[in-house]
Amino acid sequence: MSKREVFHSQDDPRRLPISPPGTRSIPGIDGLWAANLDKDNLFTQIAATAINLYEQSPVTASAQGLERLKTIARLHSMLDAAEAAVLADSYEYSVAETISHGTQEPLLDDPGTTEETAETHSAYFYGVNRSDESLIRSSFVAEASVAMRSSEKKIQDKLFFAEGLRHLCADTLDALSVGEITTRSAQEIVKHSQDLAPDDVALMQRTLLPIARQAADSAIALRARKMRERLHPKPIEERHKKGAEDRKITYWHEANGMSVIQLHLPVEKALGIINTVNWHAVRNVDPADNRTEQQRRLDIVCDALLDGWPATEGTPLKARVAVTIPALEMLANPKRALADLEGYGPIPVGTALLIAKDAPSFIKVLTDPWSGAAIDVGREKYRPSKALRDLLRNRDIVCRFPGCNRPAEASEIDHIDAWAKGGHTTRSNTHLLCKRHQMFKHVLGWQATYLPDGSVNWRSPNGMICVELPGSVTSVQNFDFEKEQTPMLPTVQLNDRVRRVLGWLEPPEEATG
Repeated sequence: MSKREVFHSQDDPRRLPISPPGTRSIPGIDGLWAANLDKDNLFTQIAATAINLYEQSPVTASAQGLERLKTIARLHSMLDAAEAAVLADSYEYSVAETISHGTQEPLLDDPGTTEETAETHSAYFYGVNRSDESLIRSSFVAEASVAMRSSEKKIQDKLFFAEGLRHLCADTLDALSVGEITTRSAQEIVKHSQDLAPDDVALMQRTLLPIARQAADSAIALRARKMRERLHPKPIEERHKKGAEDRKITYWHEANGMSVIQLHLPVEKALGIINTVNWHAVRNVDPADNRTEQQRRLDIVCDALLDGWPATEGTPLKARVAVTIPALEMLANPKRALADLEGYGPIPVGTALLIAKDAPSFIKVLTDPWSGAAIDVGREKYRPSKALRDLLRNRDIVCRFPGCNRPAEASEIDHIDAWAKGGHTTRSNTHLLCKRHQMFKHVLGWQATYLPDGSVNWRSPNGMICVELPGSVTSVQNFDFEKEQTPMLPTVQLNDRVRRVLGWLEPPEEATG
């Protein structure tokens, strides 16, 4: 089996809530004025930005070069938006032209040989209907691949993205066309719009676009996936069950006598396997063993499958996988509540409870109902330092350096204002950073400033500014990017009911009499 078959994209325009090809309006088709307006929206910024780059003097400093790179990145986004619009419109014209040529009727009878065209004979001979949408699409993709000197697979993916932008995610297209967001962020919004209702897609755009104007692509991908899970019309339990039925193992061969094995299985089992292998790979390493950690990990899997499990104690799933079930969300809407599996994201609550029932400890999390951010955790079983660690793991999710996606377990607590300079170990002065990015902050001159809602304002050595949100935040309404700051979110009311759910309030004593 080839890589192409194994990694084929599951994106399907039929899963986007848009009308079928040939029934959608083509922007600008209503007249020359509308066409020119559309052209102006798509290409004016491209021309102005390109001219500005051309007229600037050569780069003479790293800070100047970084600013130039930001402008070039914006230009890439503008060009990708224009490409998507032209690609989607061209396909619509292709469908319309086929219909206008009178080939919309299916060929049911032998056309004979009298006054029929060669194309009609060929269509009958091969048993195809030239007005079939899949055939028109296939032909157009082949033509576009020639025009763009790319593979048909890549053009097929581009067309999916183009249709989603042009006919569904108009706000995303607008933001991309002026370079406010990256192409990858736009792709994630379109990709996760599949299977949702149009109103939910609009909600996703309103929620994610303000974040996408500043955040890294990986942050948008994570939030888009979580939003889709919450908005999906089918319960996650049902989809998880269907996914488990599709479990499989595939493989393909590569050069130099090597092969690749791919497992498609439920996430809780996958993380259990990976974490167990990792545990063995770093435990009791022989100083004389010259293998790398990656080599040891692979050898452990081979030993387990071919020669039996290594002669050491295994590590059960319950000790290696962390599950968080937001208490307030379960209280407010148990049917729509989603648990969070550390290192993956949303999973069915039923699956989470199966994992958690045998867990040695259970974390109760208080989340902000406006932003979704984790703001506190149950403390009855932990020292304050452990409680703070639990809070940061659930609030930050991953390393808080811009664009870093290392999980919380691979990161450490870092003081935003250094401990040596009087910084306190509190939730308002700590965040998670991996070792590499701690070095960036403490050695290479990166500066971090805490903002009221838990966000961190990063400034690079050359003055590049980025506001990084906690991984658990799902909404940034009223976020002021121009001032590089965020407003204080409404305070969560810790009434007795909430405190009781979190285990911070003893249950009322039963009346005696």
